[in-house]
Amino acid sequence: MLPVRATIVPRVCLSRNWIWKEKFFIFDFVQYTSALGKAKFFCFTLDFFVSLWIMIGLADCNNFFVSCERSVDPSLDGVPMVVLSNNDGCVVARSNESKRMGVKMGQPAFEIRDLIYSGKIVAYSGNHLLYRDKSLKVHDIFRRFVPSTIDYSVDESFLDMNGIPEDVIPEIGDAICDTCWKEERIPVTLGFAPTKTLAKIATEVGKKRGERIVMLAHDEELKALLHKMPIGDLWGVGRRLSKRLYYKGVYTIGDFYGKDLSWIRSELGVMGERSWQELHGMPCIELEHVSRKMQDSISETRTFPEDIDDFDYLRARMAIYCAHVSKRLRAMSGECGELTVFLRTNRFHTERGYYSPQATVVFSPAIDDTAAITKAAVGCLERIFNPSLKYKRAGVVLSRINPRRSITPSLFEEEGISIKRSKSRDLMKAVDGLNSGEREHVVKLASQLTKGHVGHNDGYSSSFASPIPDSGVRGGK
Repeated sequence: MLPVRATIVPRVCLSRNWIWKEKFFIFDFVQYTSALGKAKFFCFTLDFFVSLWIMIGLADCNNFFVSCERSVDPSLDGVPMVVLSNNDGCVVARSNESKRMGVKMGQPAFEIRDLIYSGKIVAYSGNHLLYRDKSLKVHDIFRRFVPSTIDYSVDESFLDMNGIPEDVIPEIGDAICDTCWKEERIPVTLGFAPTKTLAKIATEVGKKRGERIVMLAHDEELKALLHKMPIGDLWGVGRRLSKRLYYKGVYTIGDFYGKDLSWIRSELGVMGERSWQELHGMPCIELEHVSRKMQDSISETRTFPEDIDDFDYLRARMAIYCAHVSKRLRAMSGECGELTVFLRTNRFHTERGYYSPQATVVFSPAIDDTAAITKAAVGCLERIFNPSLKYKRAGVVLSRINPRRSITPSLFEEEGISIKRSKSRDLMKAVDGLNSGEREHVVKLASQLTKGHVGHNDGYSSSFASPIPDSGVRGGK
């Protein structure tokens, strides 16, 4: 049996070089930094090396929105708290303390109103600009320690651990957790396993046990663990599929694991087969690498506290949404080529039917100017607004986004257009600078202001200098 010699230098690589020499596999990890101490040398049999090479990790930020709020306000540590959705409608994040008090994910805010008013639970309006900023920083930390990552969500990232010896992985995990806490005050749980599905299970187990790092292997302990987990906890299994599996006698992930592949294939098709194979240690779920800051689209949508038929109010809301999305667009150094505006009537008040009109405008060349985007959005609103209807929801979507420098100007641009674009960029840079940090919304468009309507949360706790009167919900700093 061929031996394998593996050389691991401090910390983790960003690229690998493979060499076959004298019946040895020699692979060197390069482009490293010094976090894990001295270099380590390992020698394995080829069979052991092959089994060792397949390893994936999942880094999951604990109670992410709550942790973000605590990172900027340490006085909230240990305090029962929740973060609310748009318009403070329902709970979208909970601290461990509020979980123990029985608060459920997605629970309507009015059901815990007494707890909020009495001060037993602190409720925060969502500050999504803060959450995005923290997400980017935490994902950048993940990329320091592993060859590659797949940013699965705002608070989760799959880590490529292939080829790293098993006893080194916990050290890397500890370094990731320590760095995330030291630099961003974000607690992280890591799960390591041969497949993505098992890595998610490992992470969930770690959260329940209060352990930062959990490694799963195929053994009797894993099978016993799967029989304790309800089938609804399996990645990709929702409520409807859970009920269907209950009728088939599949109550736990262990029951699913024990079924024959032919049964899985006939009952659940390709997706079920992939989940079954992943549970048996065979990687087969591929995810698109989205480890980038440039988004394909940016949207801002809101549900109103009451049905609205006031055009001026809707115009002001559109202007506010355009200001938000255009700022996010410039933050990623992008320009958009298309804008969509939509309205929705109340689907629970259908006396006049349900309507969902929308309008789209194409920009050529692409733009990132708040005033220009807002002007186009108001034009779209004028086209789809019907004064005889009342609307419950509205939003804007920017799409066809490309990096600013990658957009080639037209040969047929009118004289002076490039100068206007340059001045626009300088103006937007100045506006963003004035509205940065704690000085949110110092400079606004006049169209963002409207008389006669009480303001409501637009998803950013930093929009408020003080709590909303009598709401019990706090704003940002």
